[in-house]
Amino acid sequence: MTERVPPKKMAAKIARQLKRQRVDYAYVKKVFQYVRELLQLRTRGRRRRSLPELLTEDELKQFYEAVWNAADPTHMVMLKLLIFTGLRNAELANVTLRDVDLKGMKLRVDGGKGDKDRYVPIPPGFRGELAQYMATQRAAKATYLFETNRRAPYTTRWIRQIVKRYAMEAGIEKRIYPHLLRHQFLTYLTQKGIVDAKIQLLSGHQDRQSLAIYQDLSLKDVEAEYREAMRDFPIQ
Repeated sequence: MTERVPPKKMAAKIARQLKRQRVDYAYVKKVFQYVRELLQLRTRGRRRRSLPELLTEDELKQFYEAVWNAADPTHMVMLKLLIFTGLRNAELANVTLRDVDLKGMKLRVDGGKGDKDRYVPIPPGFRGELAQYMATQRAAKATYLFETNRRAPYTTRWIRQIVKRYAMEAGIEKRIYPHLLRHQFLTYLTQKGIVDAKIQLLSGHQDRQSLAIYQDLSLKDVEAEYREAMRDFPIQ
């Protein structure tokens, strides 16, 4: 039986041969593709991503009740925005007062994932509470919607800790984190029958397969359906 050449030594040998031919990346990629085919090697299947364990309606109400009982206006507005808009943690941290349109009840996400700007609607019933909170922030000359005493935006880590704290106070054993609330929101809209392309408009997901449909949509196309769906949301 022939002794195997160590992988590193074999790689060096192949590299020397290819280097003499002044090849580029595409050429090398093609060579190894053919090598795999000739050796009948199969790539291992990708590890299947497990679906997040969402909150039940009762657990969501328990979580909200813990936030309500704490009576912290900043936390209340922050967590409602996470739940009502499906914003990513980093997107929420970077929201400024100027990004919120109270008249149109929508919020601008400036430079979201993939450096894409978008608008997301906000439930009309949230207007009064949000307006009151924003008035307090303006009086304090804040720039960001959620700002520390040092005039810096909340960090994503701090937002995660806030979410975790209320989950513990609610007695919920499931792992709860900001992105789970995003999953919760998007799943809810799906259950309400809002089509994927419209949900993409709200979520900021990038899916080239549906770009043809996606590009023909505007926020007005989904706003009415979003508001109708949010009327039945477990918390208000």
